[in-house]
Amino acid sequence: MLIVDRYIGSALLRQFANALAALLAIFTVINLTEELRLTDTPAYGVGQVFAFILKTMPAEAHRLIPAAALLGAVLGLGQLQSQNEIVALQAAGVSLARLIRTIVVTAGLLAGLGVAFGEVVAAPLSQQAHRQRALALSGFRSLGTGPGLWVRDGSRFVNVGLVHSNDSLENVYEFDFDGGELRRVTYAHSAVLRDGRWVLDDVHESVLGEGDPSARQIATKPWDPGVDPRQLRSLWLRPEDLSMAELKRTIEALRRQRQNPLSYELAFWQAVSAPLYAVVMVLLAVPLVLVVGRGVRIGERIVVGALVGLGFQLFQQTFTNVGLVSGFPPMVTAFTPAFLGLAAVAALLRREMTQ
Repeated sequence: MLIVDRYIGSALLRQFANALAALLAIFTVINLTEELRLTDTPAYGVGQVFAFILKTMPAEAHRLIPAAALLGAVLGLGQLQSQNEIVALQAAGVSLARLIRTIVVTAGLLAGLGVAFGEVVAAPLSQQAHRQRALALSGFRSLGTGPGLWVRDGSRFVNVGLVHSNDSLENVYEFDFDGGELRRVTYAHSAVLRDGRWVLDDVHESVLGEGDPSARQIATKPWDPGVDPRQLRSLWLRPEDLSMAELKRTIEALRRQRQNPLSYELAFWQAVSAPLYAVVMVLLAVPLVLVVGRGVRIGERIVVGALVGLGFQLFQQTFTNVGLVSGFPPMVTAFTPAFLGLAAVAALLRREMTQ
């Protein structure tokens, strides 16, 4: 049985490597095309773009592990099925449950390696690459310390807690220094672009000086962050680009600052649940291969696997958005699609085993 386990495991891992390489090549070309659009900044040329792509490739590979696991399992098991090797194993007394156990162990090994790779290699390189890009795009005014985005404009420091997909900002802090001493602290709940200019909403301003400190609240206030608005999102280090240790530290820092850490908490639990999603993806291949049978060509298997993976990814993303809007606990939002996927796999396998 150990020989059978190694044979099946090696077939799955080999096809996983092929699928990951193919997906990584496709997404690398896409990312390179997107990055080349930013080369109009003097300090961010083609050389810096290629350096950024190379350093973020491990993080891209880490994000592609679940999809590559599904495609690799579909191709690996499909190859064994088309060559009648699964039938031969079952005829020799190897039950479907025993095959599934081997597949789960292989998927668990793959998931564990993926976590270690993400924490030790992918996340540190990705953070370094994004911070170097932020420095170049901001004219070396972006700072890479602390939660959120930090930008320096002369004696003024700006911290943005969150950048939304519509380019609006949330939890904006501005610290003005004079002669090395803090003179003014401005907090705004949000910042939006209106007629091409930034406007702060729900502003709280505190003035510090040699006299008595003063504070005032303003509904709106014009604002110049010192950075081109179209570059702000490029400067943003997304929560999914951080390691679990960095996410934990950022969550604690945001809580101390009384800021909302929801997006970082969700990213943390998604990183924790990532190994489970890899296992679910591999298990999804088992009923897929059993259902489509032996006479299916490799191209058809790839299409079926891609459609199932895309459908599951869309469901996961939709549920995540619903969880964010509805205020579900981040752990529930992160793990629920995986458990539903496991339930669907169990139902399909039970159906196959009872036929």
